[in-house]
Amino acid sequence: MPKRIELHCHSTYSDGTLTPAELVGRAVESGVELLVLTDHDSVSGGADLFAAAAAAGLRVKLGIEINCSGEGAADRIHILGYGLRPSAPGFAERLAEFRQRRSVRAQRIVEKLRALGIAIDFEHIRSCAHETLGRPHVADALRRLGVVKSRKEAFDRFLMKGKPGYVDSMGPSPVEAIALIRDAGGTACLAHPQTAGKQNELDELVRAGLQGIEVLYSGHTPSQVRTYGDWAGAQGLLACGGSDFHGPMTGRDERLGIEYDDLAYASVMERL
Repeated sequence: MPKRIELHCHSTYSDGTLTPAELVGRAVESGVELLVLTDHDSVSGGADLFAAAAAAGLRVKLGIEINCSGEGAADRIHILGYGLRPSAPGFAERLAEFRQRRSVRAQRIVEKLRALGIAIDFEHIRSCAHETLGRPHVADALRRLGVVKSRKEAFDRFLMKGKPGYVDSMGPSPVEAIALIRDAGGTACLAHPQTAGKQNELDELVRAGLQGIEVLYSGHTPSQVRTYGDWAGAQGLLACGGSDFHGPMTGRDERLGIEYDDLAYASVMERL
């Protein structure tokens, strides 16, 4: 019988709109058997996650998603980390560095938007972010100001590459992100590969130590599921997946979890 598990979701510690405890409640309602929290550049939601899960009787684990930057498609590559040790030497310090870079980027975005005559305030945006600051927080500020009606509109009009508020990502390279996760004892997987580049670019990630790929991602078509599944099999990669749930008011408020058959579930559980 298929099992519903969630390996890719976000809380208020990054750009989600539900707390870890609220995510646990939503997971129970959705029939999820395992929830892995993968906030951007942060593992700080772990304590809240585990406390809420213990009370609810839900199985949970702590992961991460690291946004990358660099030439070509690198700025569209996100690396998920599973089974890592947050206490690994240097791990917390590197994440703090990544979050600081994000803050600098957000401030530069705000400066561009203010130059367009939009009365947006960086300190207010920063105060709304629990920990990891990102473009979605800027998008939410634009929505609160009435400049846009949704995060999607904010990205489409101002925050995507080529738009007037865009600033290049300041994250680590994909190679650095993969190495950081693996050095912390984790399994490094490619998130939403449909945005991550062409086949030869994905092959380069495998040579850099990539260990898995999101095959069952919520945004994939059946054809993409087959294509990425075949590629994972040929490369000996873990085939994982999740909904990329962000919560209400984000445009990513679908049901938590992806259905896995017994074989796929067993394969994933060996690596988490």
